[in-house]
Amino acid sequence: YKKRKLNKSEKRLSVKSLMSEKNLNKNLLVFNDFEKKISKTKEMSQILKKFEATNSLMILDEKSKVNVYKAGRNIPNIKIVDINHFSPYDLAKFTKVILTESSIKQIEKRYS
Repeated sequence: YKKRKLNKSEKRLSVKSLMSEKNLNKNLLVFNDFEKKISKTKEMSQILKKFEATNSLMILDEKSKVNVYKAGRNIPNIKIVDINHFSPYDLAKFTKVILTESSIKQIEKRYS
């Protein structure tokens, strides 16, 4: 296997197209910022089951990631990342993408 590094413009274009595809297929969920800390995995699991997001990528801002990361890291098929550490491969791999309001603003600023 040879790993191929994506150029900045290629990455920007692929993220835009994958996000729009997820939005068209109704696989893009937007939550309010997680201001309250979720400390139990059971609570996080119930939230994800309620929205049918069992195979999902959560792209969060730093503040929300601190409040949610410990509760969600043990759940299978869930990946929690911040805005700086997700790839187009992650967007293609997971069926649902969960974003927070502040992370959307930061992604728009970064990839537009």
